[in-house]
Amino acid sequence: MAKKKIITTTIGSFPKPKYLPIMDWFDSARGEEGMNTIKTTIEYTNYNKNKKLSDEKLFKKAASEVINIQIDAGIEIPTDGEVRRENYVHYHCRNLDGFDFDNLEHRVLRDGAYETSLPAIRGKIRHLGNFYSSLDYVSSQSVSSKPIKFTIPGPLTIMDTSADCFYNDRKKLNSDLADTINLEILNLVDKGCKYIQVDEPLFARQVDDAYSFGFEGIERCLHKVPKDINKIIHICCGYTDRLDDENYKKADPKSYFDLSKELNNMSIDQISIEDAHCKNDLNLLSNFPDKKIIFGAINVTKSRLETVDEVRDRLKQALNFIDRERLVVSPDCGMGLFSIDLAQDKLKTLCKAVNSI
Repeated sequence: MAKKKIITTTIGSFPKPKYLPIMDWFDSARGEEGMNTIKTTIEYTNYNKNKKLSDEKLFKKAASEVINIQIDAGIEIPTDGEVRRENYVHYHCRNLDGFDFDNLEHRVLRDGAYETSLPAIRGKIRHLGNFYSSLDYVSSQSVSSKPIKFTIPGPLTIMDTSADCFYNDRKKLNSDLADTINLEILNLVDKGCKYIQVDEPLFARQVDDAYSFGFEGIERCLHKVPKDINKIIHICCGYTDRLDDENYKKADPKSYFDLSKELNNMSIDQISIEDAHCKNDLNLLSNFPDKKIIFGAINVTKSRLETVDEVRDRLKQALNFIDRERLVVSPDCGMGLFSIDLAQDKLKTLCKAVNSI
């Protein structure tokens, strides 16, 4: 009997073609001329108010190029590379009432890993009814021969990337943000999207918050989502400031063990975790008997290109702890830090390794 094919996917971001009319928050991290995350966000906010219909052709062209790079490498479930987003968190927030992008607040974030100025929450969070997911998904799916996975930030991660100057109640804020995400997800379902991923990297840093209100927030995000939709949660340990940054303080991967029991009990189908960067104790996979695991097999923090042999060997080790049918393989996280050529080469290595098992 032939072995069941192991599915491959990507997580989210991809290096943007330079002709796009927005700047990318990864530009400075790649050492290219660019702006910091928040300034880029404000510039895109201003651009968004006056954007030209002709620019839609550029976004569609970029999505087509990025998707086809993934498919040509062998990826079965690609993303659109988040080509329309200068910042995948604030892209969602711009469509909400309650956010102030003009008067920023200075904050130190993620265990002191970096500091920046953030948009402020100055009123009750409400969705404005502008469903960005409709345009993004339908446009990207129209140029893809494979099903597109749509990515959206989770409420705890949004909270960490904004400054609360209104609620002073983290559980309530999480709940209101989750309601806006749920509206976008249900809109995606209506448009035919079958793979929907909620990104919550902050679960790995804030395990207590995950248990206090984070898991409840994810369930709220997925309220009334049909059973035939692939509901995915991505929990990475955090982007580095730049490639090959040895001093960046990523989250402790042991948090996966702390989160595993509740994750396995949730009404999600797939759990996405890092492994290439952190080399987990693979007994972890035994803690998810009821879920598919998206297993990060390519390090997105390093410029070094992995070999097919080393990726294959690690995947073979993983298969000692998880059924082949429940293993999905991907990079650790989004590939926005890379050049397009490096992203392409890393995906080809990943797919060659998977196809050789």
